[in-house]
Amino acid sequence: MKNILTKFKINNATYLLIFTFLITGYIKNIILILIIVLFHELGHIFFLKKLDYTIDEVIIYPFGGLTKTSKLINTPINQDLLIYSGGVIFQIILSFIFYFLFKLNLITSLTFKLFLNYNFSILLFNLLPIKPLDGGEIMSLLIAKKYPFKKTLDYALFLSGISLFLFLIFNIHYSINNYLIMGYLLVKLNEFIKKKNYLFHKFLLERFLYTLPYQKIEHDELINTKVLKKDTLHFFKKDNRYYHEREILAKKFDRKTYF
Repeated sequence: MKNILTKFKINNATYLLIFTFLITGYIKNIILILIIVLFHELGHIFFLKKLDYTIDEVIIYPFGGLTKTSKLINTPINQDLLIYSGGVIFQIILSFIFYFLFKLNLITSLTFKLFLNYNFSILLFNLLPIKPLDGGEIMSLLIAKKYPFKKTLDYALFLSGISLFLFLIFNIHYSINNYLIMGYLLVKLNEFIKKKNYLFHKFLLERFLYTLPYQKIEHDELINTKVLKKDTLHFFKKDNRYYHEREILAKKFDRKTYF
């Protein structure tokens, strides 16, 4: 538990929001927001630890958190879905906890209603189909169940861009928190655009370096690494012979190409 606590970091924008709430007298509000955000991240941490993944860092933002891990891109899709759904699951559990606190008269009706409002807002925000929000990651994983990883990246970028555009249209009104959220999402989407090719090559390199737990096998008539999918082992046909994908990737990552 002590090791996990050392991983937590608070973003500067969060300090600004806390200060703003404190000087305006909204102490209860910021306490509730931080409880929800922390509990949400505990959901991700819980499933990451259950699946034996390493947690590198947990950053607390004004509207949510970001749990960073060094797990592979090629981890099983269903495991990733569980990890990214962990925050939602824990927020639902937190709703029941606050419900019982209210029923036991340990919190007032006003506090309970305020909690429900914040909890629903943060839950809804995190489920938006915009990377790197949980909703964006879940969207990408569902796309990856059917499409190659290269196309998954393209589709995820397109859908994230459309969703962010709509989010900006419906949330352009004067609010410090709104400006922070929109700025964060724009920066992160721009980072995703820049990293897209890197992510694809990392995806390929992992498949070359590691023995992965594939769920199914596909045979492809043409040699093209862009057809590779998560959870799927590929064989390519050439001259009436099937080649294991790692044979093809071995040529791509031959060190003589780089040295």
